[in-house]
Amino acid sequence: MNVAGRTRYHSDLKHPYWWGILGLIIIEVTVIAIFLASYFYLWIVNVSTGRMGWPAQGTVLPPVLIPAINTGLLLFCGWSMWYGGILIKKNKSKEFAYLALACCVVAGLVLYLRWIQMEMLEFDWGTNAYASFVWVLTGFHFLHVLAGILGTLVIGWFSYKGYYNEQRMLGVQIDTIYWYYIVAAWPPIYFVLYWTPRITW
Repeated sequence: MNVAGRTRYHSDLKHPYWWGILGLIIIEVTVIAIFLASYFYLWIVNVSTGRMGWPAQGTVLPPVLIPAINTGLLLFCGWSMWYGGILIKKNKSKEFAYLALACCVVAGLVLYLRWIQMEMLEFDWGTNAYASFVWVLTGFHFLHVLAGILGTLVIGWFSYKGYYNEQRMLGVQIDTIYWYYIVAAWPPIYFVLYWTPRITW
């Protein structure tokens, strides 16, 4: 499809950019759902057949503090993009740029803490099935946060240059939707990976 003639002023469901970001999010949510369904399937199989338990005996569970801190930091990122949309609607383009930068700095702290968290793990990705899930899902979300930072830096730069305003804010809206997905995807991953192994059924 030739999109050269498409306007960037649309901010409703008529624009193909809307459908593009929603399609991407649906795909990513499906991938995470499949991972989590596989996690519970392997848990049930291992426990019901009396194999190794879940996680396998001797597995040192990852600490919950750093991921909990990251949850709060990600909530700030989601809030900052939501409030940034309000600023753009008031034609406060530079204020949004500063808020976008704050979002990127906080998200960078999320990645730094996540890196520390993964270095603290007492197992590698190949130790057992549970360990693989921790590494894959945590790393998968790490890449999403990184992508969010890169996109928001671009959006923030354009905003600082005065590109976005009340009528021309589609890029801001799409970036905000993506941050909503990043923020919403983490709590289920956090709960399943870090808390369910600690629950006695």
